[in-house]
Amino acid sequence: MYSDEQIEKINLTGRTVSDTARKYIPQKLLQSVNSTGRNYKNDEEVVQAILSNSDNMLRMYGTARELLLNLKKYQNFPLSHRRFDFDPKAPYSKVPIVYKNMDGESFMNKADTYWMLQYIVPFDQRFKNLNSFSLFLAMQSILLKSHDEKIAGVCEYFKLEKDWLPKLQNEFLQFHQKFLTQESSTIRDDWDFEKALKMFKAVLPVWKEQEYSEFESDLKTFFDSKRGNFKEVSIAFMCFAEYLKGFILATPEMFLPYEKETNPNCPIVVRVFESHGVHFVMKSELFNAINIRNPNSKRLECKENNGKLMTMSYEKVQRKYKDRIGNIEFIKCPIQRTDHKAVPIMTPTGGHCILATDFLFEILNELIFTHRIFQKIGTGNWNVLRRFFLQMTNFFSPHHKSIFFVTLEEQEKQKEKFIECWKKYENIPAKYVRNAKANGFTVQNLKNELANLGLTELFPEIQYYAEAVYSEVLKTKKGESLRTCDLFKAVEKCLLHCIFKRFPTLYLFLHTQNACHVFPEVKCNFSQSLTQTENKFKNTTWKEPNFKKIMFAFYVTAPDNMYLYENIFPDGTKLTNSYNRFFTMEQIRKNHIKYFIYDTQDSIYFEKNMKSLKPRRLQDEYRYNLDAFQKFYPEKKFYIRAIPSTMKNREVSKRVFAEEVLDLIPVVLRQQNTPLSENDDRLAKYRNKWETNDKDLETTISLTEFWYILEEFDVDKTRITICPDPVYELTMPKMVKEMTMRTLNVISPWGEQVMRSEQAVFHIFQVVYCSVNWTTDSCKTHENCLKELKCRTISSMRVYSEMDEGTYVSVAHVESVINQLKKHCSFQLQSKTLSPLAELQQMEFDDLISKEEAISNCRKFGITEITQAAYFNNMAPTTTVIAVRDLYLSAWSEEFFDFETSDLKDLIANESQFKSVLSEIPNMEELEALKQKDWADILKQIEYLRIMEESEAEKYEKERCIQKTSLEDIQKTPVLVEALVPSVDTQKSSESDKASDDIQAVKVLEKAPEVETPSSDDLRKSSVSQEASSMEKPSSDDAQKTNPIKKLSTVDTNQSECCEKCSRTSEWCTKAQNDLKMAENKLEKYEKKAKRTEEVEIQMREMEAEMKKMKKERKERELAMEKKEKENEDLKRNMLKLEFKHAKIMLAEKNHSISQNNLLEKITKHSEELKKEKEKNELLQSERIDELTAQLEQRNEKLHLMEVEKQQKEEVLRNEIRQKERGFEELRAALTIMSNEKDSFQREIRTLRETIASIPEAPPTPADPGSSSDNPPAHQRYTLFRFQRIKDSLSHKKQLNQAKEMVEKVKSTTDIVGIRQIADYEYYQFEWKLLEYVKEVELNIQTIKETCDVSKVTPLPDSPEFSQRFINMYYKSISGLPILLSDIDVSDSDCYICSRKMTSDQKTLQCEKCRKTTHYECVAKWFKIQRSCPQCRQ
Repeated sequence: MYSDEQIEKINLTGRTVSDTARKYIPQKLLQSVNSTGRNYKNDEEVVQAILSNSDNMLRMYGTARELLLNLKKYQNFPLSHRRFDFDPKAPYSKVPIVYKNMDGESFMNKADTYWMLQYIVPFDQRFKNLNSFSLFLAMQSILLKSHDEKIAGVCEYFKLEKDWLPKLQNEFLQFHQKFLTQESSTIRDDWDFEKALKMFKAVLPVWKEQEYSEFESDLKTFFDSKRGNFKEVSIAFMCFAEYLKGFILATPEMFLPYEKETNPNCPIVVRVFESHGVHFVMKSELFNAINIRNPNSKRLECKENNGKLMTMSYEKVQRKYKDRIGNIEFIKCPIQRTDHKAVPIMTPTGGHCILATDFLFEILNELIFTHRIFQKIGTGNWNVLRRFFLQMTNFFSPHHKSIFFVTLEEQEKQKEKFIECWKKYENIPAKYVRNAKANGFTVQNLKNELANLGLTELFPEIQYYAEAVYSEVLKTKKGESLRTCDLFKAVEKCLLHCIFKRFPTLYLFLHTQNACHVFPEVKCNFSQSLTQTENKFKNTTWKEPNFKKIMFAFYVTAPDNMYLYENIFPDGTKLTNSYNRFFTMEQIRKNHIKYFIYDTQDSIYFEKNMKSLKPRRLQDEYRYNLDAFQKFYPEKKFYIRAIPSTMKNREVSKRVFAEEVLDLIPVVLRQQNTPLSENDDRLAKYRNKWETNDKDLETTISLTEFWYILEEFDVDKTRITICPDPVYELTMPKMVKEMTMRTLNVISPWGEQVMRSEQAVFHIFQVVYCSVNWTTDSCKTHENCLKELKCRTISSMRVYSEMDEGTYVSVAHVESVINQLKKHCSFQLQSKTLSPLAELQQMEFDDLISKEEAISNCRKFGITEITQAAYFNNMAPTTTVIAVRDLYLSAWSEEFFDFETSDLKDLIANESQFKSVLSEIPNMEELEALKQKDWADILKQIEYLRIMEESEAEKYEKERCIQKTSLEDIQKTPVLVEALVPSVDTQKSSESDKASDDIQAVKVLEKAPEVETPSSDDLRKSSVSQEASSMEKPSSDDAQKTNPIKKLSTVDTNQSECCEKCSRTSEWCTKAQNDLKMAENKLEKYEKKAKRTEEVEIQMREMEAEMKKMKKERKERELAMEKKEKENEDLKRNMLKLEFKHAKIMLAEKNHSISQNNLLEKITKHSEELKKEKEKNELLQSERIDELTAQLEQRNEKLHLMEVEKQQKEEVLRNEIRQKERGFEELRAALTIMSNEKDSFQREIRTLRETIASIPEAPPTPADPGSSSDNPPAHQRYTLFRFQRIKDSLSHKKQLNQAKEMVEKVKSTTDIVGIRQIADYEYYQFEWKLLEYVKEVELNIQTIKETCDVSKVTPLPDSPEFSQRFINMYYKSISGLPILLSDIDVSDSDCYICSRKMTSDQKTLQCEKCRKTTHYECVAKWFKIQRSCPQCRQ
């Protein structure tokens, strides 16, 4: 590639430095730079001037030399002059990059070829004048840069020959000599500006007037100043232009894009990028190369997704496309980075991009140092920050599971979007990073700086990362010691550790991008789990059909019963859930029946084998959960539903229920013959991780996290199919079209209806918040009643908004919260007045509302300011209800959410998108399409009922001929209505079905019951099955909640069916007639609206025709006005010239006609004015003196008052000092008493020891029969008496109480946890020493009593006392001095706990983190109090 030495040799002009800095440094930081306007000798002086005039805002970029090197690296990529808008006159300022393929051959980008051509003209004595040479370089640069536009839109490479540039220079010299001999006669001498400019324009492929205007003025200055010889410039330039033209024609593979017919010799190259040890290619570049080299094979397509360029690992390319890449060149392309940004990379279409991880770090760097967001956000606004990062994960999503690039255009768009969120925090003050010391900074300095910036408030754990970050920064430092720029890096890294620890989805994104190793302190669970196991099924992929090709069906008899919704795949597979007509809600809750998915094959197998299940209850128990059913049917296929969590980026935001994941994994492992072992606790860990400890909450995880969990358990993913949730898909259109306050509910794994926590917030907003007039407090009983309701409503919304990402809440819980809020007296008082949203519920989505009515409804509920906003002013005179609903929601949100609730406002805006899927204001064509869709539904239902009536009549005739009829023949097949997203190639029985497919409307399918042999699927779905008769009838509450299909009683098989068939047919007929009447009424309504629409369309066409006429007239008028303006400008110029000449003449005449009298008059006049001014000045001076004296008097008075106050304060301080001195004296007295007692104890001990040592051991005396054996000798009694005195003096715990008071005194003067723990340890050690001392005394007393032998007395240990470290701390506490962490620091040779020297023969223990060494005995005692290192707390 290139080295730093090569980069340093690049010479940048001042303008190029400025242009590059504008792209490298955030614009907000550059605003602090004050331009000096000086000319500088070199590029380093330009950078130094930028740093010097930046008001210390650019300190993180290091020295001028370091910043310049980074700028040179940053602009060193192909076509950087176009991306950064460099001066077209400036030469190319880069080092061409030479790439190597897998065989070591050299390649170069075609854009870099033009850089090499600018050096083929030798820098010798070709030009006698420097100005001429500068002009030639400008013309040469413009010519080369205009030619490199031919390769715009492509990124292609050519094979570079060895010593290519020297050969080219020799070839050009020969061409130059030949050019001078052949073209010397045609070279002109009479050059002027117009002729030179005309010649230059003729040579260029394209002339850009605006871009080359500066060169045009330079060329004119060149001729006007006559400082150079254009003849030698023209010779050199025309020679170079002719050579360039011929060279391009001779070697098109080096300069022109690949073309199969005209330029077929270009090598087809694919770049293999390398970043952090991972090799990958761009999919679009690879697929394009494969398509070129394999024209007869099926084309590979790769579309750009929102500015993202997806990649594929090089290893996968070799494995998957090994037969199609044989004639493709793969070149190595390492990712280049500066200290703060990544160097842009060319895209296959000629644009530029960077890696997504580099983009993420770039945004976070700007948030940390440019906008200082983490210092401005307090703990009270944590939810705002959390919501922002959740929004970021929509773009930086781990869904892709592969590395991807982001185009610079998309980067600017996303950056502006992210930064826009924080503009409201701009005026909040925040501290800047302080300068490091001259000799660097330590770990403690880093911790202090983090605390100084206020980051410990938001991230209390941030200081724990300081030591690891410090060692990392220390390794990469560029100076002799750590500098301020290194301190910036350390602060940034500490913050990034906290961010990725707090937001696991963002860290999972790093894992998918192979960048999680950048933060070793944040452990990546997925990387660890994948490295610990060998994955047999690593390269397997689950099945995930396109949701647009799946039909979603519901029952006509119960369209709102979510438990009866179904999926129909393109291959005809029908999916239903385990609750479908099998269980009531009472049974589901009682038996804990779980949700899982059946397919057609499961139903057939179950129907065939259900009779073998005895007793009868087993038929139900095998359907209680997936595990039981798979044991019954071992070959079952597995399905898991994925539910999107956002309206946009549907594929990226899909999530699955964690409970369903936990149920699925062991079952799939059992099917693939790799069951979990008994001691495998991984599933238990995940269950503990996802446990909510609340029956109303359900956890979900992203599909990406699900993927990596399957990788961890080595699950064969081909056994799993990801399918959309039919409840979600069928509820979505209802959310839009229905004016009711419907929510987006789904069924939980336990059978309850749940909604996302964000939907819960939105539901409270539209049901409670939008139903109250917040400007009028109608309550007369309670003070601030309405304000209290608002606070309770917002706090309820916050409870849900602060839940973890992907949390689902039970509908019952949300409704209970809403009911509690509705019971508030302010809500009750206003409940009789319908809110604007409530009024819309009585209307159809396509009804029209006038602008005046919409604004009036808002003002009735106190929404006044927002009605003056732009979107109300731009509102049409009549607008549809669906659009007015969006305006109402926006109006309430804008009116009543303030700065403190901005996070709720953003959440409401995002959730409102589920209500406004169509557009902001639907046009008439969209409304007509919706009407036609509804009308098609009605017609299909009528046609279906007609067909059913005819089939029943035919069936009735057949049944009359049948003597025996089985129970299955009379089962009624339920009617399914299937919502079709796109058309699906399934069995269609009529042309009406095909028409519905074409318009993508709602399709009605009916499986007519067969007379002879009904299918097993029909048996399963029958509402009169044998199982239905055995099931308990659901309660009324369950019927209201779940709308189950009504069960029919069983019919005797021997009974005739004719009456039943006739009655059923008549019921269908009457229903069809009623539906027909309803359809006719709707048709009349739609016809009226259609007529009204046609009239509006005619008016619109007339208005468009008038507008076209007016536009034509306007253009003609504008042209006429332009001509007149030009004429007026010419006239003005002429008039100004004449006036200027006239003014000159008049001035000359006046100068000559001024007489001496006029001069004398002026002199006298001036003298009088001077006198007046002197008088005025004297008056002003006197007034000013008076003011100053008054001010001095006031200041003297203030000083006197300050002195009095000072004396009073001094007196108060003296009193406080006297009181403290008294306290000190008392404490000193106590200390002296304790020291005296201690001395007395020690003297007694020494005396006792001396006595014991001086007494010789007496021979045993014979026992006196008259004396008692219990009386010991005199010296033994004396020793026993002395020990007893010591024991009595220690028995009152006076010393222990005094020690306790000293410890509490130290602890009361500090809040530092480490010092308080050290004080507790000192007290514990003092208490232990005292106990040991007392035990030793008692042991000696017992020994004397038992043996009567003084020689067996053991010497007493040292008297208990505090360490010198604690005495120093206690002295500071009584002296009022602050106690610092440095007071407890000890040298490496001292024990950190007892502060005593450690010897080589003592047993010690060292901490793995901070390397502090302590006595083994000391640390054993310490661990009884605290289970962490006393130094680093690890």
